[in-house]
Amino acid sequence: MTRFIRGQFRHIPKVSTFAVDLTGKVVIVTGANVGLGYETAKHLATMNPAKLILACRTTATGNKAAADIARDTGCSTVVCWKLDISDAASVKAFVQRFEREGGGKLDILIENAGISNWDFKLAASGYEQTIATNHLGTAHLALRMLRFLLKADKPRLVIVASDVHYWVSDPNEADTPGVLQKLNEKGRKGKFYGQMNRYLVSKLFNVLFVRAFAAHLPPGTRLTVNSVNPGMCYSSLMRDVNPLLVAPTRVLARTTEVGSRMFVHAGVARELDGKSGQFLDSCKITEPSDFVISDRGASASRRLWTDTLVVLSGFDDQVPVAVNRYLQ
Repeated sequence: MTRFIRGQFRHIPKVSTFAVDLTGKVVIVTGANVGLGYETAKHLATMNPAKLILACRTTATGNKAAADIARDTGCSTVVCWKLDISDAASVKAFVQRFEREGGGKLDILIENAGISNWDFKLAASGYEQTIATNHLGTAHLALRMLRFLLKADKPRLVIVASDVHYWVSDPNEADTPGVLQKLNEKGRKGKFYGQMNRYLVSKLFNVLFVRAFAAHLPPGTRLTVNSVNPGMCYSSLMRDVNPLLVAPTRVLARTTEVGSRMFVHAGVARELDGKSGQFLDSCKITEPSDFVISDRGASASRRLWTDTLVVLSGFDDQVPVAVNRYLQ
């Protein structure tokens, strides 16, 4: 907790200190209609991208966000495309649209879309909504967009994790057979499976999945895959949380603009060229939790990779095609 509080007050460099020219580059930010995603897209819009796609579940708010960003930054290439990352059909439709209209390559994919549910709900995929959105959907989009990323010069995949992955109760449960299916059982006993722990588990999965993804990249690839922690920000992620619980956090919370700087840094900073499989915090490579870097964590990472591919292959027969063709 002391580390967390200190981190909340750590200086975060301004985007101008690491900004780059994105002329000719295609960028996607998921969950970009509000909060951290919106501020991230707004920063990127100032760097002259060839196309900036706001991938949003609700097109009405997404179109408004695109219009506001265009007005405030002068960027004429920002658009909103519909994407509900918890729904495999929506992910497939988004990928098909990109194939038709995206221009053939993708330079930066920042996967920010996420939720925190305090009640057990199922997504369209049939999986618990927090895991379906924060992990399964995020992994699905990353794997389906892989072929477009690999056509870019120095592509980057950024998956938004969190420092709450340090706080997961009984993390060894992540290294048990069928953990994704167990998380789908309402009322399953054990701290790891509690709904209050679910968001933390999903962020642990983000870190473990990124490490596994990086390990499967073929030698010589220029694609980098990293996870990033924005710290606690007062954002729409807290929309489903009891207001009485949220109020005290506002003393420590960063603004979404400050938090978004870390997403932009992960997506464009030249100092991260060639760095992959890392956990980024406060615009620096940082050691993840003791569990993640342990032998048991390495085993959990491999298990999660395998189990995730099995689940996603059931949703989309192009997932194993992409994995077999582009990864080792």
